[in-house]
Amino acid sequence: MLVQDNQRVQYMYFLLSGIVASSLLILAYVALSTRANENLQNDIKSMQLSLDLIKPTSLVWSYNNTWRNLGHGWMRHKIYSAYFDRRVEILDYPIDATLGIAIGSVRIFAILPLYFRDEIACIFRGEDFSLTKSMAQTTKPLQDHNDSTFAAYAIVCPLYRQMNESLVIRLPHAVAIKYKSNSLNKDSPTFVPISYPRDMNQLFAKSKPILSICVAPLQANTTTALGLVEFIEMYRLLGAGHFYFYAATYTKEVTDILSYYRKLGFVDTLHWNLGDHQLDLYMGGSVAQINDCIYRAMSVDNFRYTAIVGLDEYLMPLKHNSLLRFMLQCDEGLTASYVFRNVFFYKKDRSDSFSIPERATNRLLITQTKVKRSLEIMPAFTNSRFIVNTHASVEMGTKRLWRAAPGYTDHVLSPTVGLLFHYRNHCINCRSVMLIDYTARRFGSLLWDRVDNACLQLFLKDKGVCPTKPTPS
Repeated sequence: MLVQDNQRVQYMYFLLSGIVASSLLILAYVALSTRANENLQNDIKSMQLSLDLIKPTSLVWSYNNTWRNLGHGWMRHKIYSAYFDRRVEILDYPIDATLGIAIGSVRIFAILPLYFRDEIACIFRGEDFSLTKSMAQTTKPLQDHNDSTFAAYAIVCPLYRQMNESLVIRLPHAVAIKYKSNSLNKDSPTFVPISYPRDMNQLFAKSKPILSICVAPLQANTTTALGLVEFIEMYRLLGAGHFYFYAATYTKEVTDILSYYRKLGFVDTLHWNLGDHQLDLYMGGSVAQINDCIYRAMSVDNFRYTAIVGLDEYLMPLKHNSLLRFMLQCDEGLTASYVFRNVFFYKKDRSDSFSIPERATNRLLITQTKVKRSLEIMPAFTNSRFIVNTHASVEMGTKRLWRAAPGYTDHVLSPTVGLLFHYRNHCINCRSVMLIDYTARRFGSLLWDRVDNACLQLFLKDKGVCPTKPTPS
């Protein structure tokens, strides 16, 4: 019996020794692979910096987009935009045995069936109309598609360079996608311009510490002139330097307001014409709009921060004078997204007019007159909104950041640091305990004046009164 016990102990000893040795070998392999991958990425980045990347110059760059049909219109496959992305570290395969080393990639946003299975080829067209081909590394629907018939897709195609090629690289002007199931698109592809930085000197420069605002697609029947002006002026007070508006339908008043701020250099307006997908595409393709906006802010303007909000949502700092000041003081460089938890304000509640100045012409500012909110703070990622580091974001959803660049993580803000103030027509938990919250009023002394000044410039014939109800276009 003693011999058997000794044999059992020896067996267990050798088994554990084998497990430990195997674990050490696996850890060593992972460490070596990680080190090798880091060295590879550093070598590719050094190669990138040695190149002279030249974007096409003979055509006018409007940086505007519209949804266009891919091939047969009855299939309702669509393409919207394409962006050059210099981040080789986010590519699955930065080296191709035949094509060479990736100098970056082009990310295309499209609408395709949810269960699309074709291989996709990217056809790049140069300024001289020469064509080159690259197979898509990533062809998958963006998250938050809710199992709808159609989904928004991000299609990623690397741009390669052979080691013996010239250090001067003329970047392609446009890109099209081809796949087997759409014969018309295969024979006559739809090209869209590739968006590059407005200033190519910014391609490898440090990102600009500017907060931009990505606004959910506007609807003419819900957007009021006064609400739009209040939204823009409040976020300007909160530190926003630029706005991206995606409009599904316009009224003349909304068009005039956006034109006014565009002339001041604060606004870009993009057309969002996805009307034929209202019933079979989750939330009108808003996940495509969110990602398009983030890549626009990163690739075209090199802005560091972008807030993802709707027109009735305000990200409110509670310990800082502005969102931008909060970001500049608290961002340590490894955060991909800052998550603001949600509280609801009821827009149809009785207005608190105590703080309205006698001189104010426009007296119905939501943020200053609606002060009763839900006591309950929603959990993170439930009706939350975000500020993202554009250069750290790879794939954004409507509810969370799904993929970040290596080394970056989410940060959920403490409710004592920042909250999302969400103003709703429909009461949420009306029978629960409500809280009086005057936080937004600390911006009131400037906000009343700014709104009145903008409305006077825009609606002089109406004595500076911004309309408070949507009007037909």
